[in-house]
Amino acid sequence: MSTPRTRYYCAAEGCFSDNKKLGKYGYMSDVKFYPFPTRKKDPKGRRRWLELLRRQDYDPPPYHRICSRHFVDGLPTAENPYPTLFSYNNYKQARNTRLSAASMKRQVNRSREELIDVGGQDDAETETECSSLPDPHIMDEHTSVFMAVAREEIVVDCDRNDAGFVRVSVPLDHDYVDSNGSISNPEQCDNWTQTSLTMKDLEQLEGLQQKFEDPDKLMRDLFIEKVTKDDQSIRKYTGIPTERMLEGFFNILDSASPTLKYWSGQKSSADSSYQMNPDLKKSGPQRKLTRYEEFILTLVRLRLAVFTFFLADIFGISSSRVSQIFATWINFMYCIVSPLLKWPSSKTVKMFMPNSFKISYPDTVCIIDCTEFFIAKPQSPTAQSQTYSSYKHHNTYKALVAITPSGAFSFVSSLWGGNTSDRYITRASGFLDNIRPGDEVMADRGFLIRDLLLERQAKLVIPPFTKKCKWGKGKRLNSSDVVKTRNIARLRIHVERAIGRLKTFHILSNTMPLSLKPLANQMLKVCAFMCNLQKPLVKK
Repeated sequence: MSTPRTRYYCAAEGCFSDNKKLGKYGYMSDVKFYPFPTRKKDPKGRRRWLELLRRQDYDPPPYHRICSRHFVDGLPTAENPYPTLFSYNNYKQARNTRLSAASMKRQVNRSREELIDVGGQDDAETETECSSLPDPHIMDEHTSVFMAVAREEIVVDCDRNDAGFVRVSVPLDHDYVDSNGSISNPEQCDNWTQTSLTMKDLEQLEGLQQKFEDPDKLMRDLFIEKVTKDDQSIRKYTGIPTERMLEGFFNILDSASPTLKYWSGQKSSADSSYQMNPDLKKSGPQRKLTRYEEFILTLVRLRLAVFTFFLADIFGISSSRVSQIFATWINFMYCIVSPLLKWPSSKTVKMFMPNSFKISYPDTVCIIDCTEFFIAKPQSPTAQSQTYSSYKHHNTYKALVAITPSGAFSFVSSLWGGNTSDRYITRASGFLDNIRPGDEVMADRGFLIRDLLLERQAKLVIPPFTKKCKWGKGKRLNSSDVVKTRNIARLRIHVERAIGRLKTFHILSNTMPLSLKPLANQMLKVCAFMCNLQKPLVKK
């Protein structure tokens, strides 16, 4: 079942129903969501709904609803228009809201029909069972069942009677149960003491039991649900702005390669037989995670730079498997998104150029700068000298990035050692192949590449250098140079903002371990692509 575009949440306290779970969980198959009465059409009814919710100073937003689990009849009716089943009353009806005679009769008839379907008979014994059924709205509420099981108040016996029901018996440690297992004091026994459950209720209980028997799967499901709860959570955990973009990105990757092989070295890059023939299954043990769970694991590690053992505990797998999944998906995503980091045409750049550039520098096609990423100190003395940055006083990787005037990454070079000069990276990275005659490239004063751009009939826009003088410190800028420096600095700052957005992916901003060296270029390109999914840096 496809995920609905508009996501609704149940506003009742302690209820976690939302329409994204429809079709994923059995207990959500029949759940529907009903909006609050409007202030204009039914102000009295709206006030009553809010009173029953018992939420202080609560004004429901448009995406909040009340699910059918909190209505006596499963939906607002003329006889029971208000939601009355909540956690604070143990999902029981208040005395003044008991079912009317007509409603109770309909309920008994509906239960009798279900018994006929299950047992194939409608005798006096079945009618007796039907008349003794507890409130179905209490029994169908999964939250009450969960709380009762969690408190170990009941023990579910799987003894079915002829009508297709199971009997729930009370453990002997209760004070109202004698040694024979019968109820000695019925007044102390609540609705959970002895009752009958339908097959649907049994399936729900068995599903809950399976989740508790597999704590790894339970923790995985809870973590995935927490990450994808709303757009804000997705943005914090993955760096992708919205849920629709997250699902769209995954759908692109999933359709690009229906079968995916774990990366385990250079030898594993050869195509396997099951990849060539879709009818064959992968050899070896079955994978514990789904493709979507592996996708979320990769994005979370990329965004938060958490340790592999932490993700291993969250997802219930080994640390080595986490490393394999991360390496596999990073290389896979790099192959898909790297061609999407395109150099735009001059016409496209001018179409989306902000007004601040149109006034002063209308021919600007990009703003360039070099950025560095800290790495662990290599053991080899040669590698130490090649990666040591005299500017950062640390071992680093260095890359050249270019953004459009609107702030999107249009070029990201491969990583070089921190000791490499900006001029060399600009010339050797392939950046100059994108420059056309008449283009203007904006850069910092340290980029001494004017001659390289002149060879391609392009212009370099940098702040003016100081001139010698006989007073002060011996260097000065005249008034026109000061104005030009300010104008360029006001526009060139956007590339610094773009780099700052790139380093919100903490796997790049933290000190990168040497074990990630084979994945460093791929991670950089993938992070740059996800930065382009966010809102433009420069507004009109």
